[in-house]
Amino acid sequence: MKNKLIRYSFNENSKYIIQEGKEIYDNIKKNWTIYFKNDKPLNIELACGYGEHTTHFSINNFKNNYIGVDIKGARIYKGAKKLQEIKSSNAVFLRTYIENIDDFFEEKSVSNILISFPDPRPKKRDFKKRLTNVFFLNKYYNLLKKNGELTLKTDDKSLFEFSLEELKKTKFKNIIINNNLHNNQSNHKFSEIKTKYEKKFMRNGLSIKLLTCTK
Repeated sequence: MKNKLIRYSFNENSKYIIQEGKEIYDNIKKNWTIYFKNDKPLNIELACGYGEHTTHFSINNFKNNYIGVDIKGARIYKGAKKLQEIKSSNAVFLRTYIENIDDFFEEKSVSNILISFPDPRPKKRDFKKRLTNVFFLNKYYNLLKKNGELTLKTDDKSLFEFSLEELKKTKFKNIIINNNLHNNQSNHKFSEIKTKYEKKFMRNGLSIKLLTCTK
């Protein structure tokens, strides 16, 4: 209970977390220059969890802005703590449901979207909730700039194959598949980092799959 209260208090007061109840939550909608004070390219990490990608790339690429999106405050708390430690000026976490992202971003305003180890939702009745079903993919397409990139990183073979089939129903192009991101030949930018869950999956003998496509 004590740790929960600490996280709750931190999230309420941290400038690195934008969540409902804060004035900026409504003001920031489709106006990210309010937060970043610049018009650098926007990169979004969906289902960001602890935000390892968001924090990693914010440290290593100051020419871009990074936004991690997740609804679970206990997870993004850890990412926000990291941003506070490094005094980041180009990254933040948005706590909201991913269904709401088109409330927060203008069409054709986002350079890159990463979907990072989303819940595979293995039951058939839940396929419509998968973050790579055609409903969500069309949202991402509308938000991306021309030639903007969408990336899926997952360990789940079924979700990966499902996502490929759903992409065929959209206007996305240039689909590139990597069935083993961390093999010895890979030098992809997303092989630079392994999340907490990613390491666990790899210990269990699962390969990490990467799918990229462009608008």
